[in-house]
Amino acid sequence: MLKIFPLYLLLSAVSVFASADSVTVKFTFKADSSHTVFIAGSFNNWNSTKHRLSSYDNGTWSIKINLPAGYYYYKFIDNGKWISDPRNQWKINDGGNGFNSILKAGNPPTPKRAKNKKKLYRATLPKPVLEANPEWVQLYYAAWEMAWNKLKNSTPENGFVKRYLDEGFNDLIYQWDTNFIVAFALYGRKSFPTIESLDNFYKKQRPDGYIQRVYHEKDGTIVQEPSDTDPMINPPLFAWLELKYYYMTADTSRFDDVLPVLVKYYKWIEKNCRTRIGGGLYYTTNLGSGMDNIPREGVGKAGWIDLSAQQALAAKSISEIAGINGNTKTQKLFQQKYNDLNKIMSTLCWDSTSGYYRDLKEDGSLSTTTHIGSYWTLLSETASPEQFLSLREYLINPQEYWRNHVLPALSSSDPNYSKRGHYWRGGVWAPTNYMVVKGLENYGDYQLAHSIAHNHISNISRVFENFIPDKDKIAFEERYNDGYKTIWECYSPELMEPATRWDNTFYSRQDFVGWSGLGPIAMLIENIIGLTLRADKDMIIWHINRTDRHGVSNLPFGKHYIDLICMPDDEYLSFEVSSKKEFELNIIWNDNIFRRTINPGINIFTIE
Repeated sequence: MLKIFPLYLLLSAVSVFASADSVTVKFTFKADSSHTVFIAGSFNNWNSTKHRLSSYDNGTWSIKINLPAGYYYYKFIDNGKWISDPRNQWKINDGGNGFNSILKAGNPPTPKRAKNKKKLYRATLPKPVLEANPEWVQLYYAAWEMAWNKLKNSTPENGFVKRYLDEGFNDLIYQWDTNFIVAFALYGRKSFPTIESLDNFYKKQRPDGYIQRVYHEKDGTIVQEPSDTDPMINPPLFAWLELKYYYMTADTSRFDDVLPVLVKYYKWIEKNCRTRIGGGLYYTTNLGSGMDNIPREGVGKAGWIDLSAQQALAAKSISEIAGINGNTKTQKLFQQKYNDLNKIMSTLCWDSTSGYYRDLKEDGSLSTTTHIGSYWTLLSETASPEQFLSLREYLINPQEYWRNHVLPALSSSDPNYSKRGHYWRGGVWAPTNYMVVKGLENYGDYQLAHSIAHNHISNISRVFENFIPDKDKIAFEERYNDGYKTIWECYSPELMEPATRWDNTFYSRQDFVGWSGLGPIAMLIENIIGLTLRADKDMIIWHINRTDRHGVSNLPFGKHYIDLICMPDDEYLSFEVSSKKEFELNIIWNDNIFRRTINPGINIFTIE
């Protein structure tokens, strides 16, 4: 438990002068007069150059900053070295080997959850039918409400699209988060801004193709210039999401505009995120990978299996988009890039001894860390059928990934694994679960994909309904007074509770829809109900996994909305399907495929 120290213990390093709703805080730090000292913290988005300590008196640097009343984390930066406040006993682990100092400024008000002033009309959303799991339907709608409360509008200063999806936990937008939010929000596009949210990033692309992983919502500027040390990118998933949108809508109208953007961004990463020691693989940073505290000792600028596979996925997706758009030259070019990268990963990252894809270290050896990032090779379809089977064994092994709540981001066999989660050192995350599930589908393993989705949604639902948190483990800015029935950023793989965040003290973020909506929304429709939409082929594939009455109505399919209901009996299935257009419905049940042409109107039929 975090021990709370009285405020007077802070005053030797921090002086607080309060007014009604804001305070002036004087930070002081001991350092030589020749040094350069800054302060960075949650109050300035950890900007390392914004607040420089300038006043110097008898070996003490100081700065005064006006802050709204609240709790803040901070560190000093002394000649480039990040240091927690040595005279402040109130601190918390920073997710690594150090600590952030904590400041209580004034008398912080009780935090309030974000609320959209406009009402979300549920009638505009797909309506799932799950006769045996009404609690999952409740969770589904709760996820949509949380996403609705975090919608944002552009400002003249930031230059973003008119309305956009937002993760909602700070005043920044992230590539990594936005892509996965789009992945489930596409089902609610009658009310939600969806694919256009990606345009926020496209609009900021530089002439050389660069797109930053994160932008300020205040003015649309980047957070930090890219460098060899940190290229400041996120997984390049835009092309994959553009294809998903196309599959669901058959809409090609975006391709003329987005294809050049995707090509230029790919080439920037190709030029700036590879070194000779990586042998053609790609490198990033822990934050850039999105998996902040996964152990990556010795990998450095060699080969990160996740980014390399994500770049292969981007090449594959760009090639397909170019082909659809009639650009044969780009299609062939990126198919070749995909093929080449596939061979490099198989040569340099496949560990034949353990049967696993691994990061390549700078010394030429393979990392021994077994992390979930290796499964991007399934989504990119760069794993051979034999490699797939080996990777699959890790998923279903209780000593690796098959825990009470599947799938932890770090294998339970790793010495750094935490049953509490500790963010990516064991936490169960919606984006990586979704990635694995979609990868399994690429290899035809819909049954395991269904089992993972079922486990994930079931555990989210149980925590939603039953978890009572220890308030001392809730971050200060989320200590609400209206209860904690919520969807969390990530979950413990062992305990029926959220995972701890980077500091391994507080629970992860609440109301995280955000990408956690992937489970209650996307996986519910795609894996529990079992639907794969291919509007580009006028086809729906329906994997029947349930024995109760189930299906969905008001489901967007191309330009229309359809209803699909299945009513199983002991030896046959009854269906009622309503549509305004003709399409092909492929029903997969008991390892058999039943093809039906759905005509405009109400279609009622039975299969045995």
